[in-house]
Formats: sequence, structure tokens, C-alpha cells
Amino acid sequence: MKKLKLFQIILISLFLLFFIFLISSKNYQKEYEVNSIKITEEYNKDYKSYYFTFTYKDITLDYLINSKYKQQRNFVQEIAIVTDENNFCLVPESKELNFIPLCFQDNNIVHYTYTNKKLKDQLPNELFKSKNKIESFNDLDIYNKDYTYLIWNYNGFYYINENENKKIDIFEKEQYTVSLIGYTKDYLIIPDYDSNYTFSKIFTLNFKNGNLKKHELKRNIYFDSYFLGYQKNKLYIVDNKEQLMYEFNAQNGKLEKIKSKILKEDKWENVNIKTLINKNEEFVYKTNYEYHLEEGKLYLNYKGQQIKNLISNNINHIVRINDKDIFYLKKDSLYHFSPEKGEELLLTYFEWNFNFENIIYIN
Repeated sequence: MKKLKLFQIILISLFLLFFIFLISSKNYQKEYEVNSIKITEEYNKDYKSYYFTFTYKDITLDYLINSKYKQQRNFVQEIAIVTDENNFCLVPESKELNFIPLCFQDNNIVHYTYTNKKLKDQLPNELFKSKNKIESFNDLDIYNKDYTYLIWNYNGFYYINENENKKIDIFEKEQYTVSLIGYTKDYLIIPDYDSNYTFSKIFTLNFKNGNLKKHELKRNIYFDSYFLGYQKNKLYIVDNKEQLMYEFNAQNGKLEKIKSKILKEDKWENVNIKTLINKNEEFVYKTNYEYHLEEGKLYLNYKGQQIKNLISNNINHIVRINDKDIFYLKKDSLYHFSPEKGEELLLTYFEWNFNFENIIYIN
């Protein structure tokens, strides 16, 4: 009887182990064809993403989808093809994953929102919904309120989001150069620019509700400093003059001197403070998206891949990159791009024709 129970326990345990093995995520790569188009399909468990390439007429296009691991393989069931002379778009269809049209135009791999009218007319209309101007606020024309915008107005900010528009005054004197402003997950961090050479106060501005708080520091920090980056709501500061590194907690306003270190793809590495002084180093965040600006043209490469996707042109300044989301200026207009949505107009402001450095903050 005991042997039978032991056998049953072993059998159940083996079954559970086999089941866990089946459902656990794993890296894989496989190839198959749909409509004579060669497809490679990969899963990367570290980055939790599927990566696909599609080869048609000796041209290889690619797309990446962030997703939890699925048991299925061969996700692409059908591919429609739309053409305009030598230009074309592939439109993959899948019941489990959401794809976008993948396009080739004028010898470039391009995002579908960058294609010509003849190709766009053959793609689904819902992909090209444009937004009209919602309202104006202090000479800013607003087309999209999906984000929170903080626009520097020389002594504070214009605060714009879906709930309200308002002016937030911070400083007594107008400040035309405010290069030392930083992000955390939920806050914008602003040193006391009414001070000279050093500051002993920091302001935190909450993106969600626009609340402004002043925090008194127990130390003086030189303006000859820079922000390495953030992790959640902690900002990391390198003081070049004093050769020190600080951690500032935006939630409680506490400043702490720490041993020098740097964040690279979610892992901390200890470094010598001298390797950070006057180097303007930045944290490296884990992402599947790599954006490049080349002579006014904006390209996207998926992590570790060589295929360049042209997504826009005539760009004069990148405002912020946050994982797959990139915000940039074309003359006096602020745009957003993500692979799923494509390019969308957010704001226009005539002032940006002349002055845009360290002016726009967005979350």
C-alpha cells in the first residue's frame, strides 16, 4: 500500500514537473512560410517579446511585439500584400498577436504612417485617424491630451493634461537657462534657480496632479552637476565640483550621499566616482527599442537588430525617449511616435521656432 502511494506521488510530481516545463517561457526561433513570404519567429524570455522578420522579394522587414509567453507557434496565419509600383506593404494577420502593416517605399523600410497616399488608401482607414485641435492655452495649440505636458515659461511651467490647464509659478526671477531638470517616474525635479552657484532647495512637481512641493536639503549642491537618471521615484545626482554622488527621493524629499554606481538594464554596477565626473553619463534602461536621428531623419531599430525602419523626417530635436515612446519637435510642433500608433501631433507653439532646449517635459 505504501509503495502504491509513493508511486502515485512520484507520478503526480512528474506530471506537474512536465506541465510546468510545458508552460514555462523559453527562448525559441523557427521559420515558416505564408503566401510564399519567409517568416522567422523568435521569443526572448529576458525581454518578454516576440520578434518577427518577413522576407518578400529579397527584402526583409521586421516587427517586435511585447507579450507574455504563449504556447502556440506560427502566429501569422495570413499576409495581405498591397502595392504601388516597386513600393509595397505586408499586412500580417494573427488571431493571437496584433501586427501593423510593414512597408517598403523608395528603397527604404518605412513605418506605415510614412507611406505615400496610394499605399495608405489600400490600408485600413482606422490606422490613420487624425485629431483636430482640442483647445488653446497661452498660445499653445493642443491636439492631444493623452499625456501630461510641462512647458517652461521662464519662471515656472504651463501644466497641461486631460484634467486641467494651469500656470505654475516657481521662481521670482525669470530663468532662461534651466539645464538641470530631471525626471523620476511620477515627478519632475527642479533645483532652486533663484540661487547662484549652489542650491539647497529642490522642487518636485507631480505629473499626475500638478502639485508643487519645496524640499529643504541638508547640503549645498553645485549647479555644476548632472542627473544620471532615475529608478522609480529616486533621482541620482553627480556633483562634479565636490566629486560626490547623491540619491534624492522625490516622494519624501530626502537627499542621501551614496557610493558611486550606475544602472545598466536593471542591474547596478559600482563605479569609481572619477569615471562619472564631467562625463554626463546616463543610466541604460532595459528596452526593445533603439531610436536614431540622422540628418533630420528618425529611425527605429529593434533591440540588437540591424534592420532600420524610417519613421519620420524633418526633425530638429528629440525631447524625450521613454522605452517605445519617443517625443520630438518639427519646427514649432511636438509629435509622439510609437510603433503601434505611428506619428501623432500633440502640441504646436510658435515660440519653439526660436527656443526649445530644456523647455518641454512630458510624461
